[in-house]
Amino acid sequence: MHFYSRTRAEKLEQLQNEITRTIETGIECSMLPGACVGLYQSGKPLYEAAIGQADREKKLPMKIDTLFRMFSMTKPVTAMAVMQLWEHGRLDLAHPLSWYFPEYKNMLVDTGHGLVPAEREITIQDLLNMTSGIPYPDCWCESQKQMAQFYDEINARLGSDKPVSTEEFCRRAGGVPLMFHPGEKWAYGASADVLGGVVEAVSGMPFDEYLKENIFQPLGMEDTDFYVPEEKRSRFAQLYTWDNENGGIRVEPDPHLGMNDYLTKPAFISGGAGLISTLSDYAAFANTLACGGRHPGLGVRLIGERTWKYMQSPQLTPKQKQSVEWESLIGHSYGNLMRVLESPGVFCTNAPAGEFGWDGWTGTYMTVCPEHELAIVYLIQNCGAGTSDIVRKIRTIAYGAIDTE
Repeated sequence: MHFYSRTRAEKLEQLQNEITRTIETGIECSMLPGACVGLYQSGKPLYEAAIGQADREKKLPMKIDTLFRMFSMTKPVTAMAVMQLWEHGRLDLAHPLSWYFPEYKNMLVDTGHGLVPAEREITIQDLLNMTSGIPYPDCWCESQKQMAQFYDEINARLGSDKPVSTEEFCRRAGGVPLMFHPGEKWAYGASADVLGGVVEAVSGMPFDEYLKENIFQPLGMEDTDFYVPEEKRSRFAQLYTWDNENGGIRVEPDPHLGMNDYLTKPAFISGGAGLISTLSDYAAFANTLACGGRHPGLGVRLIGERTWKYMQSPQLTPKQKQSVEWESLIGHSYGNLMRVLESPGVFCTNAPAGEFGWDGWTGTYMTVCPEHELAIVYLIQNCGAGTSDIVRKIRTIAYGAIDTE
């Protein structure tokens, strides 16, 4: 499996030009001010670029070491921490969540017609698969509304002398009724944040310290953390959102999802959305996922190969997959806080089945392909961007350039 055309150099130049053109077109159309993009095979960069601006108003150029709010691309890192503890015999995926937080022992379920006792307990695997029933804040059902009230309290206590901690978050979330019986359906929610608390309870370490010692430091991820220290703030990208009235994008202020402005260390270490990182840092993690749990350049192994194979495997039952209605997940299953491609034709992609990864609310995106040891990392700061047209084009260009013979 090699990357080539008439010559490798010619094919590489073609790929670089096509990806750069795709991003520059998005900037010209006011879809984004700038982006950092990396494409890697077997841990080696085929394309790395910083294009456009990190802060349009201040006219700060995008750079390879620009810092990004990763939002839900925090989740695969949280899953890796759980895989490590599982592999080391510190927890079992079939364990009930109540072993770590008794508040989840006798959960209630919001049926839409009142609350009923849950048919079974939430397990650690339910949290990894988003089949727990734990909601994110929203307004569509009573469960989501109660979680929204809790997040309002978290936001109100930011900057106070009693901010909500990771442990308090986990315990208090246990008082919110579930959206459905554990294992009944799939629904995106705060499961990864609760897993951050589980990692703390099992390891005896603060969640962020566990990640530093067992993932970030081994991979040389020196700029990855849950806040931006003063000496690095000049590299922190501006956050934007869509401007529906005037077209294009406008500045979007922090905070979101109970997190502060990232300028001070938070009390609530969000395992679902809290990380700050750079292209090169997150690429080190993505390349480890692409290459069997071991970074090929550094020689660092985070998990064993059998554990890695489990981590990338689809986990949802046919019934659970019926509730996966996001357009970006058509043709996919889900497991261990990541999507897993099952039907390339359904998703209209030239990627092979088995590709997996995740993305973030601010347009951050990661996907890896074990078959080709390929990793793609795309970083922007546009709220609600998700799996954009630009991302789909970059993926298609990348897989079109990979030899399958």
